[in-house]
Amino acid sequence: MDTLLTGAKGETSMFKPIVVSLLCWLSFVSNPLWAMETVRVAVMEGIHHVTIRSPNPFYLKTTSPESMAQPAMIKVDMVYQTGGEITINGRKSHVHEWVFLPVQAEEGGENGFVVNGQPYPGILRVKQKEKGLLIINEVALERYLAGVVPSEMSPKWNKEALKVQAIISRTYALYQKMKNSDKDYDLWGSVLGQVYTGDAGNDPAVDQAIRETAGIVLTYQGRPALTFFHSTSAGRTEDAAELWGIDLPYLKGVNCPFDRDSPYYRWTRSLPLQNLEQALRDNRSVNDPITGILPGDRSRAGRLLTVLMMHKGGKTIVKANDLRKAIGFRTLPSTNFSIDAFGPTLQISGQGYGHGVGLCQWGAKVLAERGYKADAIMHYYYPGLVLQGGMS
Repeated sequence: MDTLLTGAKGETSMFKPIVVSLLCWLSFVSNPLWAMETVRVAVMEGIHHVTIRSPNPFYLKTTSPESMAQPAMIKVDMVYQTGGEITINGRKSHVHEWVFLPVQAEEGGENGFVVNGQPYPGILRVKQKEKGLLIINEVALERYLAGVVPSEMSPKWNKEALKVQAIISRTYALYQKMKNSDKDYDLWGSVLGQVYTGDAGNDPAVDQAIRETAGIVLTYQGRPALTFFHSTSAGRTEDAAELWGIDLPYLKGVNCPFDRDSPYYRWTRSLPLQNLEQALRDNRSVNDPITGILPGDRSRAGRLLTVLMMHKGGKTIVKANDLRKAIGFRTLPSTNFSIDAFGPTLQISGQGYGHGVGLCQWGAKVLAERGYKADAIMHYYYPGLVLQGGMS
């Protein structure tokens, strides 16, 4: 389903997919087992000092079961020293991994910690890595969603849109957990995964959307699907195979004329050339001064795949996604852009926000406001996926 149906009055209509998806919606029931899942979220990396506080006593454990501090401490300061050694509250430690466990967690509770001022529920793991400390929040899946949905979508949006975000964020987390079971963490708590702010942004409307969709996921061949999403497509969503080489039938791209109200539907930017040159040096793409920029190949949806950077040493082809990451996702909202003026300050115009793959959040917002239900919206943006309460 990669094209929209047109109604008798020439208006966009999704009546047929709504009928089909409602039947799918009625054919399953939520599986409460999903609510028992936990996810490991990387919330900080490469830091050299962290203060972890709790209003309640907690256990401070190592990965060795025989080493355990009694639940008495309220604050722990951990400092990563040159050479990799860690000091804890001023005392040297030769342990490479620490676990912060609320007393309530062992009794079924969910109280958590404040990490450098940011509140997180559940358990914390602090690991010593080559470039600093890695902070991982191990948290119940549904509690995790309470910190993701309001960070990724405005809690003021229509309830059906919030339900969509809850389901696709739950699905995405479970997919990453399945994929990364042998790694330190399941997914990032940032734009590299899903933006996660712990307990900082909890909202009643979001909590209700999570409760009403508890245990519901989108599946492909009986397993959680890879449910990418983005803010604004500005015309058409992207084919993941063309963009990233991920060839999945439900990530092929669909028309999206719904997001014209997004503030990122059209945008302009002014970027100092020296900032661009520094970003390219930092990611080791180009070290010489830039003398010109030319667009490279574009995807069928219009986004740049490559950009040709001309410099004193010659010409270098840079992947557009790498360029956007180097400059900054907010500075360059999408790869669908053009350089209108080249000089000491670049004048850039573009459209859309995000990578463009999967669900368009602003499209989901408008469709929800038009009366479409969460299942219909998801089946449009992820054609062929099945809503289930658990994996078969």
